Amino acid sequence: MEISSLTESSFGYVRALVYDFHSEVPGRVLVAERLFFIKKDVSKTCEGSREGRSCHCNPGFEGRGVDCVDINECERKTSLSCLAEATCTNTYGSYFCRCPQGLEGDGLLRCIDIDECTRGTHKCNGGALCLNTLGSYLCACQSGFVGDGSRCAAKSTWSPWSPWSPCSVTCGIQNRMRIRECTHEESGMRCLGPSADLKGCPNLRPCPTNGSWSVWSPWSVCLETCSGIKKRVRLCDSPPASRGGLPCTGEKEQLGLCHSSHCAVDGAWSPWASWTPCPVSCGLGVVRRSRRCNNPSPKHGGENCSGHGYEEGTCGFPVRGPL
Repeated sequence: MEISSLTESSFGYVRALVYDFHSEVPGRVLVAERLFFIKKDVSKTCEGSREGRSCHCNPGFEGRGVDCVDINECERKTSLSCLAEATCTNTYGSYFCRCPQGLEGDGLLRCIDIDECTRGTHKCNGGALCLNTLGSYLCACQSGFVGDGSRCAAKSTWSPWSPWSPCSVTCGIQNRMRIRECTHEESGMRCLGPSADLKGCPNLRPCPTNGSWSVWSPWSVCLETCSGIKKRVRLCDSPPASRGGLPCTGEKEQLGLCHSSHCAVDGAWSPWASWTPCPVSCGLGVVRRSRRCNNPSPKHGGENCSGHGYEEGTCGFPVRGPL
C-alpha cells in the first residue's frame, strides 16, 4: 500500500479498512483492518522529485542530509545555554530550560522568584502568616497560636468575664460572683489566674435583728428545803433586738418549789375501785369496794390518809310477804 500526496494533517495515526464482496451477503463486508502511524521526518528538508531530490539537515540536527542526527545542545553548551540555576533538558531537534522549583521563567534568559504568599499557592495554616523567600516561603503562626506554621493551634487564654451575678437581698451581706473559662485546653497550655471573682453587693444596709433569749440562769438557792420557792431568769440579749427587730417573746423568769428526796410526803387516796357484783338475785345482798393510800404513799414522816380504805353497801330488793 502506497500513500502519496501527504499534507501536514496526514501525519499521525491512520486506520486502513479493506472491504470485499460475498455472494451470500448483500453489500460490502469488512475483511481486514490495520492501524498505521505515519511519522514526519523533522530532521531534514528535501527538495526536488523523488528520484533527484536533495536533502539538508534541519537546525538541531547534523549530518549530510541522508541521515540527520539530533544535536544534544545541553552537552555542547551552545551560545544560548540555560542559566546556571536552570536545568537543561534535550529534546529531539531542540532543548528547553527549566527553572528550579519556586522560580518561574524560560530558564534561558530569566528565572524569577514566585511569590507563593501573594498568589495564594502556599500551604500555611489559616492561623499563620506566609513569608516569601527566594524560591520558597515560610509559615509562622500568628500571635495567639502555637505550631510549626503548617499546623497552628490556638493558645489557651481566658474568655471574657461573665456579667456579675445579681444581688438577691436588700439588706445584710451578700457577694456577687463572675466567672471565666480557659479556652483551647487542647493546646496543652494552662491559663494563669483565678477562674472566679467575688465582690460584695453595694449599698446594702444592715438587716433588722430580732431579739433572742440567753440560756436560763442557774436556780436560786432554796432557803427552806421542803417548802421554799426557787427562781431562775434569762435575758433577751443573744442578741438583743436592734434596727427595728422584734423583741423576745415568752417569760423571762420561772418559779419552782424547793424539794429534796427526804422531804415528808403526806399520803393520798387512790380513786375507789369498782363495786363487787351483787351476790344474790333476790332479797338483800352486800357489795364492797376499796381504795389504797398510794397516790402518793406517805414518805419520810408524812401523814397517812384520813378515812377508811374499805366500804360496804347493800344490793337487791327485800322479799315481800303475802297480801
